[in-house]
This record gives sequence, structure tokens and C-alpha cells, in this order.
Amino acid sequence: MKSIEDLSDSLKTNIASIQKAFHSNKELIVRTISPPFLEVKKEICLVYLDTIVDKSVIQEHILRPLLQMKDFSAAHPIHDISNTIEISNIQVILTMNELISHLTNGNTIILIEEIDQCISAATEEWKDRAFTFPQSQRVLKGPQIGFTELAKNNLSLIKRGLKNEKLVIEEQTIGAETNTSISLLYLANKVDHEILETVRNKVQSIELSSILDSSYIEESISGEQITSFPLVFTTERPDVTSGHLLEGKIAIICDGSPNVLIVPALFIQFLQSPEDYYEKPLFELTRLIRIFSFIVSIYLIPFYIALTLFHQELIPSELLINLAAQRQIVPLPVVLEVILFMLLFQVVLESSIRLPTGITLAFSIIGTLILGQSAADAGLVQLASLVVVSATYVLNFAVPIHPFANSVKMIRFFFVFLASVFGIYGIMLGTFVLVNHLCSLNSFGVPYLSPIAPLKTADLKDTLIRFPLKKIINTTKKYSKDDHIKNHKK
Repeated sequence: MKSIEDLSDSLKTNIASIQKAFHSNKELIVRTISPPFLEVKKEICLVYLDTIVDKSVIQEHILRPLLQMKDFSAAHPIHDISNTIEISNIQVILTMNELISHLTNGNTIILIEEIDQCISAATEEWKDRAFTFPQSQRVLKGPQIGFTELAKNNLSLIKRGLKNEKLVIEEQTIGAETNTSISLLYLANKVDHEILETVRNKVQSIELSSILDSSYIEESISGEQITSFPLVFTTERPDVTSGHLLEGKIAIICDGSPNVLIVPALFIQFLQSPEDYYEKPLFELTRLIRIFSFIVSIYLIPFYIALTLFHQELIPSELLINLAAQRQIVPLPVVLEVILFMLLFQVVLESSIRLPTGITLAFSIIGTLILGQSAADAGLVQLASLVVVSATYVLNFAVPIHPFANSVKMIRFFFVFLASVFGIYGIMLGTFVLVNHLCSLNSFGVPYLSPIAPLKTADLKDTLIRFPLKKIINTTKKYSKDDHIKNHKK
């Protein structure tokens, strides 16, 4: 007995079921033909969605060969038509659910009268933008091409830079309403299979009915760890993705998103830039400058508050007199000044992102320089507070990965609160909590602070500074859960 989902041997019944599933959508094209040269007369029906197929391919490689058919075996019609059409990627479909899924993916369905099977031919043509420069990870030296929203293009870019037969691509569909295609990429000889299985299980257990961007997947697989730090690395650069695959990591490509997810993610890699690998090693200090800038961007404002409120004896006498003179003419306490400036800078940043490109620069100048300077000249706020907050945000921009730079927003407010209540002792307490929190994090079982904590001296060649490429590339690096397990046992 046939299931309700199975195709019928009635052509009219199958067409009616398809039209019902698509609510008689006008983009659903149903074309019935009767090849004139066939001795055994059969009706053949082509079904496709007009907006997502290449109609020239259908015309030249499906319709024209079918109309010129002369031989047609009643015993094996599927086989004969499969050999007639000039499409390399075809599949035999048995159920209505499969048929609808293939239609929505841009395939053309070939139905045959009195046959309860059909053929799905790949004819998709997705609209896509041209390749452009990476927007969030720009470099002066190195490849100048970024991913697009079409997964097939992204896979091609990775394969072009990573011509390796051990590159494995696992494809699956998630999201009951969007049927989003995702791909898992890894090198079979370098990946940790325990981590790979964990990633597979997390992806398959995503319960979201709609997936519109890779950020949906990132949030779903990050786990239940409560933290502001990103546990999944995001990139729009093919060279960065290839580099992480060569290190044994796993890439997740989501169709419709120009951002590729990399797991596991480590703390130190968010402070690294692709340009680090295109400049001379050892003498290049930009990575150290980024790390220094990141640390100072957290502590500069809290130390300013702690020194002005509790530890004035640590401030040089001339600077202390200058600060005291400024403090006499402003009405707001220093903590409130700093918080207001931090909020103002954040509002300006958020607004400038969404403004038209032509007025972004003018808005930024008005919102920060003119407004801030005017407030200081009017005696509403202390000029030193404006300088400290401005320097903090400039230092924060030195971090190359935007999500990681944003992760310290709440941490900065936390340190401001501790410094305003306990002074330097509060900063010390906050530092202890922050380091303990970072040590407790893991990304798919790999310690977040690896290879610094737990210490792996073999992997320190590409942390604070970069060693020559031959010492990094020719050294096998494998991310596994073993260190994390041993660390917890200790």
C-alpha cells in the first residue's frame, strides 16, 4: 500500500498536488509536451519555479532533447529520459516531499504519464552580487576578495585556495520553513573527530524553524555558556577559512550568508589579523600593539576613575592640580561623566553604521568632536574625561575582529562600577573574576585560552608574535578535547 507522500502514476494528480503545495503561485511553471517522434505516445510534464532557474538551460538541454526523442522504452522510461536530457546532475524522485524540496532549490522536475516516479534536473540560477573586498577584515597586503551570499561561490573560493583531496564537504538542510542549506568543511587527516561529531550533533539539533543567516547557527551551537566573548569565529575571507582548515578546524557555510563560521574558536585568534601572515615575522609588532590596545581599552577608564576618586597620591602633582581645577567648574561627578560619554560614543557608532555612506563622516565629526568639545568648553563635563573615553574607543578599534571588540562593552561598564566603589582594589577583583571566567570557557571542548592556559609550548609560535612560516606551517597543530579533560582532572 502506497503512502500519501508517494507520487501517483496519474500525471494530473501529481500536477494538482504540486499546485496545491505552492498555492497556485504564478512563478510555478507547468509545461506539458508530447514528443512528436515517439512511437509510444506519452505526455511529459516539466515543472519549475520561474524566478530561480536558468531558462536557457531548460530550453537547450532538457526541452529540445525531449522533443527530438525517437526511442522510448515503456519498461524503462526513467532510464531513457535520463540518458536523453543533457544535464549532468539528475536524481530520481519517489515522494512528493522530495519533489517539492527539489523545486524550491531551483531544480526542474520531469513527470511522465502513468509513471509514479520523476526526474529532478539541476537547473538552478540564483541571483548573486559580484565578488567584492572583505568589509570587516580588510588588509593592505594579501588576497582582496570576500565571500558572497551564495554558498556555491564560497565553496569554490575555498577549493581554489585549498586544492586538497582530503577536504571533506558535508551538506545538510536545516530550518523547516526556510530549508537552508549548510555545509561542514574539514580536512579528514587533521580534524579531531570527537569535536567533529560534537559539531554535527549541535547542528542537527538546531530547533529553529527558519535560518536566514549564519548568526542564527552561531547562536544555536555556542552552547549554554553565559559569556559576552564569541565562542565561534566569523570570517568573510577565503584565505582565513583555508588557514583554519589547515589547522584542523571546522568551517560552517550557510547559504545566504557571506560570513563563514569557524570552530573551535580561541581567545588569541580574535587578536590576529590575516595581514600578520603577509608581513615579515618577529620584527612585526602590530600583533603586540593590538593586544596592548585591547587590554588598555578595558582598564584605561576604570584606572582614571580609581585614581581621581581614591588614589590621588598616585597622580603627579602638576596633573592633579590641573584635574582639580577642571573639577571645580563642572557640575557632574566623574563617574557619571564617563558613563554619559561612553553611552554617547556608543550611540554615535550605532547611528553611523546605519546612515548613508555620504554623511557618515560628517555625522561622526559632529557627534563626537564638536558635541564633545562643546560640552567641555561649556563647563558641562571635564576635558580629561573626554580624552580618556575617546582614547579608549580609539584603542578598541585596533582589535581586528568586530564581534570580539564589541564583547568588552559590558565588561568595561563592570570595571567602571568596581573602580567607582572600591578603587584599584575593585579593578584587581574584576581582573580576577575576568581571568577566572576566561579560564572556565571552552569552545567545543577546547580551552578558550589555549595554548596559553593550559600551556602548550609547541603552539606558542603563533600567539603573541608570529614565528617564520616554515616553523608554523610544517608543525602539526591539532585541536582536541584531551587538554581540556586533563585540565579539569587536575
